[in-house]
Amino acid sequence: MALVHPLLKLLISLLMVAPLGVARDVKYLVTFGSSTTQTGFQLDKSRPSASNPLGNPSLPGWTTSGGLNWLGYLITEFNASTIYSYNLAVGGATTDSALIPPYSNTVKSFINQVDELCEEFATNPPWTSENLLVGIWIGNNDVGNSFAEDNKDSLYLQISTKYIQQLQKLYKLGARSFVILSAGPQHWTPLMISKGPTSQAKLKSAVELYNHYLGKGLKSFLIQYKEARVWFVNSENAYSKALDNATIYGAPNSTCENPDGQSCLWWNNYHPGTAIHRLLAKEVAGAVGNLWFSQES
Repeated sequence: MALVHPLLKLLISLLMVAPLGVARDVKYLVTFGSSTTQTGFQLDKSRPSASNPLGNPSLPGWTTSGGLNWLGYLITEFNASTIYSYNLAVGGATTDSALIPPYSNTVKSFINQVDELCEEFATNPPWTSENLLVGIWIGNNDVGNSFAEDNKDSLYLQISTKYIQQLQKLYKLGARSFVILSAGPQHWTPLMISKGPTSQAKLKSAVELYNHYLGKGLKSFLIQYKEARVWFVNSENAYSKALDNATIYGAPNSTCENPDGQSCLWWNNYHPGTAIHRLLAKEVAGAVGNLWFSQES
């Protein structure tokens, strides 16, 4: 009877545990969203690696923060291990372009982004269910483009239904862990402050309604898909902490704007700078916990 060298036995056992193509001791964060999440990643260019966890372009990517956005902070500052980022987010995106059109018909919606990922990784994805986390921050444009409409109840219910359908697609692809960010408090942006209290109040109400329907949809999803884990992060907390303590975070006040993303809390009149993004990353890290992220940074 032929003897097998102990080292060969070890190699065989490792191959049986780790599927081919899956890097050991690496986690994968697949994200979807709009401008507050975008980094300019493209699937047909260089893939994430230890030297550049974003894959393409180089860190911090093409963001709307003046530097790293919440995703960038998660994978470089709050990561508990090496995290490779596949970020499908596109500036201007809405959940479903048929329900709420984006500013251009070339913008990929949340639905388009998920379909692109599912098509690319229908077979032999680089991750497993155990080392994959899906992150989603979509909804800001849905609400911002519709808050003045009269049919928001029925509209946001339809949007939440489409949203949950995308989670179902991702679940079928193998995803089991999801971190979902609520629609942000856009009524606090310099843009909306300039429009006056009536518009602010209307937008605030719309944000709350959108998040209500999204929360209900997530509860239904968890009932149907018992193996799924969902962390629903209230993005308002990060904004509130920074805006209530502007000088602590390096800004003269809570409304100034600067394209450097650091001298003020706002990169422009609608998009938050790096301080708010870092706080948001910390919120996400705290919610998901130590298996994925460190909260010591």
